[in-house]
Amino acid sequence: MKILIVSSIWPHPEHSTRAANIVIYQMLAALAAEDDVTVGLLVVGGPSVLSLELEETQGANSLSDLGVTVLEPLDLGPTLPRRGRIQRLLSPSLGDWYPQCRLSEKIGRRVEDWAADVILVPWSEWLTHACSDLNVDKFAYYGNPDPKAARVQLSIKYRLSGGSKFKHVIERLWVSIFERLHLAALKKYKYLGNVALNDAKYYEINGHTNAFYIQSIWAFPHVNTRRPNEAERGPFRIVGSIGKVNGTANTLGLEYLRTFLMPELDMVMKGMEYEVHIFGAGVPNRLIESLKRHPKILWRGFVTDIDQELLDSDVFLCVNNATEFKVQHTRYLHAWSLGIPVVAHVDAALSMPELIHGENCLLGHDQSEIAKHLYYLHKNPQMRKIIGDQGKNSFARDFTAEKVSMRILQKLKEH
Repeated sequence: MKILIVSSIWPHPEHSTRAANIVIYQMLAALAAEDDVTVGLLVVGGPSVLSLELEETQGANSLSDLGVTVLEPLDLGPTLPRRGRIQRLLSPSLGDWYPQCRLSEKIGRRVEDWAADVILVPWSEWLTHACSDLNVDKFAYYGNPDPKAARVQLSIKYRLSGGSKFKHVIERLWVSIFERLHLAALKKYKYLGNVALNDAKYYEINGHTNAFYIQSIWAFPHVNTRRPNEAERGPFRIVGSIGKVNGTANTLGLEYLRTFLMPELDMVMKGMEYEVHIFGAGVPNRLIESLKRHPKILWRGFVTDIDQELLDSDVFLCVNNATEFKVQHTRYLHAWSLGIPVVAHVDAALSMPELIHGENCLLGHDQSEIAKHLYYLHKNPQMRKIIGDQGKNSFARDFTAEKVSMRILQKLKEH
């Protein structure tokens, strides 16, 4: 079987890059290790993607050593201009949201030249849509449904800047039009694997006959040096967020942290030494600016060695799924891979059912329960180790590239 991975970013093996780069690299390496599979990589994008420095592209070079056929990257050229408003209104198309879709024939010719049996498009909204009309079996390895994210972003936008209700209604109407086009495009994929169970159900409910949940991928770290022992360490250290602080999910999660969780945490941890560290580039928007003034919150910004920062922490907290935007996050896997105990909202398991309260994480139904879980772990270092070790076991069992790639191949061979 010839499988061509069509990617909008360069794969990379290191934890210091974005999650998607790591996922794609690990997937390619695992698929290439199978005896009955030939794997290719086609990176597609504009000048900003294809002209990156060697440091960013060296992952693809190392994949060649693993048996992956790395094709010449496909430069789609500069971003195409949008069509006029009247055209978009009278005959809306995917190209109005993702202009690259109008260049799908270029991608199709490259796929045809390589004679792929199936193409797999991982974690790229625009590229998944641009490939939807290609005459080949297609596997979408997908994340957040675009309309879901668009509606939440609209909500944030109007909470920040206001604006007329009429304009808000019109913009929501455009999202509904896009949703219809999006669902039609995704139905053209023979296989639609989503890394969140609740989002896989969304596509199934909306008529996709082969939408299913498939686990996300992460990589084991290269470091494993934990903090000093209890007698030597400083304040109880909680990781409160990682990733861009102005991202959709992080904005809502940090707002929940500010509005609901920190008041509860201040009460249950009163008189105790603790810190909540916020990692990630970007400038927080006004919804969460007041967090900067909280004495227990440390804004760390971008750090070069996030693995070691997590290893130097006691607990990994993520409350993004306590909000209206309930999606899968690779950050759970990142923490698990390092053996850091995870505390989250119970709704995180709607997306990632492998999160099991009391076994590999602690899940709270509200801010009060979450705060009590953090207090409990602060007082019980042995339980921190047990939960962290069980998380690492869960990661190794279900979320490595080898395990997930075998599930992908099984799906491909079923039909």
